[in-house]
Amino acid sequence: MVCPRCISTVQQELTASGLQVSHVELGSATIQSATPPDLNAIAALLQSLGFSLLEDKNQQLVKQVKEAVAQVYSGEFDFPPQFRFSKWVAEKLSRPYDLLSAVFSAAEGSTLEKYILAYRVEKVKELLIYTPATLADIAFRLGFSSEAHLSRQFKALTGLTPSYFIKIRKERRGGKV
Repeated sequence: MVCPRCISTVQQELTASGLQVSHVELGSATIQSATPPDLNAIAALLQSLGFSLLEDKNQQLVKQVKEAVAQVYSGEFDFPPQFRFSKWVAEKLSRPYDLLSAVFSAAEGSTLEKYILAYRVEKVKELLIYTPATLADIAFRLGFSSEAHLSRQFKALTGLTPSYFIKIRKERRGGKV
């Protein structure tokens, strides 16, 4: 789960399926039940939402890596000079980055680098839509080297410039540009 909206969606869907959900957070949900829940049904529900049920140690490692990505690219992380996510996450999880990257790629079918870029671009969209932050401020908060670097990455992934993205979002909402 990448964001609070994802957590909310999972909680709503699990509750709607008749489960008593006591807590949902990034990568886990706690369900209260007198009988063991049907894990196959939960896995199918999560899969329909674009998530998966974590089961093995590699999946737990992937979960930890995703949590680290969320921590660093939340918009609140204080990036030290010369910050490298690969070095930071390897130290945080006490595992070589090559191993983390390989496990992540095998489990997710995509590279960790692509996941991080997609996560950051989604966070840019969220900040552009829901906050008055400038593009320069967003670039700084998400660890991009510059506003231009953010714009290039955004366009490479979405096909749109950030300013055009804002414009079409406003037009769709019926607002003035």
